Amino acid sequence: MRSIIMQKILTSSFGGRNLPFASAFKIPLFTHHSTPTIATSRSTTTLSSNPLYVSNPSVHTEVGEYLTTKDEFKPINLQTITLDELTILLKSWKQPSFRASQILHWVREKGVTDYDDMTNLPKSLRDLLKEYCKAAADQSSGSHNGSSSSSPMMEIAFEQISKDGTVKRAYRLHDGQIIESVLMPYEDGRMTACISSQAGCAQGCVFCATGQMGFARQLTSNEIFEQVARFSSECKADGRRLSNVVMMGMGEPLANYRNVFSAIGRMNDELGIGQRRITVSTVGIVPNIRKLITEQIQVKLAISLHCATDEERTALLPANKRYGGLDELMLSIKEYTEQTKRRVTFEWALIEFQNDSPEVARQLGNLLKRFNLRKDLCHVNVIPLNPTGGFKNKSPSGKKRVDTFVGILKDEFGISATPRVRRGIDIDAGCGQLKSKIKKKEEEEEEDLKEMNDDIIVGLTEGKNELMEFAQVKQAPVVGVYEDEEFDHEESNDSSFFEEIEADSFRTFDLDDEEAEFIDNVYETKEELEEADRLLSLVQASFPAPPTVVPEKTTTTIVNDENIQAGKKRRKKLLKLLKQIKKLKEMESNGTEMNEEQLIKISREEEFQIELESVEHNLK
Repeated sequence: MRSIIMQKILTSSFGGRNLPFASAFKIPLFTHHSTPTIATSRSTTTLSSNPLYVSNPSVHTEVGEYLTTKDEFKPINLQTITLDELTILLKSWKQPSFRASQILHWVREKGVTDYDDMTNLPKSLRDLLKEYCKAAADQSSGSHNGSSSSSPMMEIAFEQISKDGTVKRAYRLHDGQIIESVLMPYEDGRMTACISSQAGCAQGCVFCATGQMGFARQLTSNEIFEQVARFSSECKADGRRLSNVVMMGMGEPLANYRNVFSAIGRMNDELGIGQRRITVSTVGIVPNIRKLITEQIQVKLAISLHCATDEERTALLPANKRYGGLDELMLSIKEYTEQTKRRVTFEWALIEFQNDSPEVARQLGNLLKRFNLRKDLCHVNVIPLNPTGGFKNKSPSGKKRVDTFVGILKDEFGISATPRVRRGIDIDAGCGQLKSKIKKKEEEEEEDLKEMNDDIIVGLTEGKNELMEFAQVKQAPVVGVYEDEEFDHEESNDSSFFEEIEADSFRTFDLDDEEAEFIDNVYETKEELEEADRLLSLVQASFPAPPTVVPEKTTTTIVNDENIQAGKKRRKKLLKLLKQIKKLKEMESNGTEMNEEQLIKISREEEFQIELESVEHNLK
């Protein structure tokens, strides 16, 4: 039994990976029959004092398969671990079982995530929790390398808070996928969490931002539950209570049936959220609607209807045709209401001048009437459209058209209908909107970086030779004085010249302060000094004496038209490179991690600046 529970720890607290218990924790677990050791290439480590030492002989694992290094270890997620799992972990730490309830009470009932504030826990246990567990995840700094290797908790990639108090949060999962959750406060005190069930969605609803981005993967039960547990914990910390959950975030809940209802069971059992306060929304997965009839689950069911004819609904929601059209959907709803006696909500996104006219309202009323659905078990939730980038030129219906639509359903058909209050309009609170914005920003940054890399590489390959072609100015040689020069080995055909330079030893000159002249230690005798003076006189005599003029400040100017064009082209390239490097530095200061190549490029800013000044000087 204990081994079964341990295997469950893996599947619920570590993303559902089917690995041995010890592997999930990245630590070795041992029995009390022997003192455990791990043999490595460097040393043999005794683990008898390891805080995760298990004294249960029924637990078996191969010693040495797992290491206890910090790089390998991933903290245990206290937001998702179950009471049974935590109890087993504490027993391995030689802690009493009741500590598990105390820890979860702090995290889930009081919203406390700082272990030092858990005052009824001994310090030794708090220290273990700090080292091996995590109750709150850090917020992303903006950059991401594709996976979260430091923690199994979902990383907050971005968060927005509306002026109406709505909190929209984007989580980045361990594989880089992004999902969204929304916390909505209401004036009557309700706190409702809108939760995602999939990363992306395969249903393809044309008015939905998530439907436009396509399907990535199913969320695990753990990932679904953690969204709710995090909001619940944060509400408790603020003296509030998460009262309602709606599965209306990213994804189709009934297409991830097992994981969704597993998470719902935990919301009810572990967070105290009543099943009747949890709503599951579906585009109309008919087989699973019928499956839900047989389940002993009292959640509310909501149907994303939006159109009253098959032609219009299939154009707006392609899944309509896939599951048999409106007739099959309405028959399954009739079975559901008759057998469960629970009310069904029909969601209707009002799109101005498309599905908000009085005629369309009557089509909807007649559709519900045709299938003889009980009026007291039907409710229409009218939702003004939340526009998305992929569904352009469409607007939400105005208040007058909304009121007319609702009035027809109530007065002519006796069907309960209410307009939903639009929340978080100023923060992209609609399903998938924040993820779309984040993805677009990341794609733009990647494109900018790629363009910068390409341009900088082109700039570097052009090299300094281009500048030399138009900016080089020949100067009259000055005998006896040599400046440091760079010699190009490839341009010289006399390799012996360079060998001679490398083999030669440099001569040193001492400056005599009193005489204020160079004293060459090589010419030591009077005859040698006289011969040197004679040779110097011969050389100087071969050049006319320069006229005596007042020194003037001179500038080097390019006069050749072709070289002028080349100079202007190079200046433009250098300005672009410096601008791009400036943007790289801004991204770095905002937390974006630069790779080695980008850091090298940033380090060349001064070099480009000097070259630019030289070019501009020669263009004057």
